[in-house]
Amino acid sequence: MHAAAGATMAEVITREMEQLRHMIAQTVAKRESLKKEMQAWFEQHPSGRFERSGELMLTDSTLSQLDTHYKRLWDFHNNR
Repeated sequence: MHAAAGATMAEVITREMEQLRHMIAQTVAKRESLKKEMQAWFEQHPSGRFERSGELMLTDSTLSQLDTHYKRLWDFHNNR
């Protein structure tokens, strides 16, 4: 555990929380990539269904779960 740089209070960030931050960043990047791909796809196929919509929905769900888990850990370790 360590205190985050620049924090006004001693914010506790555990190794697990650091790993979750990394996973969240990777998932956000994947989500943004899929959204750009979807936008380009719909420009070519305005009435069709995006072929990777299931993957995008799964990515959104994964991101939500990661965020929730991180917040629970943050609240626990930072007494909020």
